[in-house]
Amino acid sequence: MSPTPTTYAPAKQFVGIAVETSAQGTPAAMTATLLVDSFKPKDSPKFLEDKAWRGAMATDSFAQIPGTQSAELDFGGPVFLDGLGFILRNIMGDLSTTGTSTGTGGTTLSASAAVGATTISTVATIANGTVIQIGTGATAEVFTTGTPTGSGPYSIPLTSPTGGLVYAHASAQAVQPVTGPFTYAWSLLNSGTGQPPSHTLTHMLGPTATSGARQYPGACFSEVGFKWNAESDLFTWDAKATSWPSVILGSPPVSNPGSIAPMASWRMSVGIGGPAAGGTLIPTVMDGEINIKREVNPYFTGNGVQTPYIIQRAGLTVEGKLSFVADSESPYLYMINNTQPQLQLSISNGLAGLAAGSVVFDFAKAAFTESEPDGSKTAVEYSDNFKAVLNTTNAGGSGSYSPCKISVTCNVTPGTY
Repeated sequence: MSPTPTTYAPAKQFVGIAVETSAQGTPAAMTATLLVDSFKPKDSPKFLEDKAWRGAMATDSFAQIPGTQSAELDFGGPVFLDGLGFILRNIMGDLSTTGTSTGTGGTTLSASAAVGATTISTVATIANGTVIQIGTGATAEVFTTGTPTGSGPYSIPLTSPTGGLVYAHASAQAVQPVTGPFTYAWSLLNSGTGQPPSHTLTHMLGPTATSGARQYPGACFSEVGFKWNAESDLFTWDAKATSWPSVILGSPPVSNPGSIAPMASWRMSVGIGGPAAGGTLIPTVMDGEINIKREVNPYFTGNGVQTPYIIQRAGLTVEGKLSFVADSESPYLYMINNTQPQLQLSISNGLAGLAAGSVVFDFAKAAFTESEPDGSKTAVEYSDNFKAVLNTTNAGGSGSYSPCKISVTCNVTPGTY
């Protein structure tokens, strides 16, 4: 009896993700399962052709010489709140984190705290293992504390996440014990080099020797898009990224998906001229999309290796589309009058407590650039395109300008992203 042929079932594949803490392009073991329903990686080595004349009646190359190497990734799926932060950190970069106040144990800083500090000084002591929020607004950040020392003021170690403070904090800023869920607010990173962290994507497919998986390190996202249709679809995302060429993972990875469910698009609410609630809620939007694009370019240098010297992120733009069932000519007037109103889109999972989750897209200024009426259906519709206008209202702790702020609320441990 002949042996059964070896084959691999695509249904068993999965994708992992991890923040790179070493040099860009250094593979990191997956720390989370990124739930997708499409993942199309493509290694893209370049070949240099030798076409020097040799007296032969041919125009093909006489040799194919290995050139530089990189990879392209195209993937996406339903939005899962616990995985979305990885994607937004990669393309946006600037992050503030706030928690849900416990209502007790609050104190203040007794001295200023510098960027990178791994301890803070507080007026009142804070017990070991307390989750605290330092500051408020765009520079808020959340840490778990270590064992306090001193008799007042008190020295409080910041044990997790590692790396110390991301932002400077002035004396007397609030220090408040918090719990989940946490809200992560993403804006455009403008400080330092302006380069967000890179990520390693791990693809467990099967055929790869030993582990069945390949890693794509140094991934930098060039496009992230969101789509929804209230009638028929889940709230979904898709992305494109450029990375270092793939490498074989040494041992099999393990899928460890979370328990958070995706969200139906009918939960999306839209506000124009204010938040997506109250008097500025617009109940007539049927579907839409938001597209974030960033210029990404791998640089190759004469340093003896085929992989990129760096994958550089440059400018970022955000635009989108909304489809309205008309109850007035307002969608057209947003464009023709160039009002550039605040635009806010909010989708929630409808749950409470630690299970509560949401995504809020806030555009302090949205320029509606096209508005097309459609009188061919059972009700008059308008299809509008908009572009985000850079503003300081949506800027994060790194200052300057941002086209939008995207806030994700979920019960994911601070420091995960």
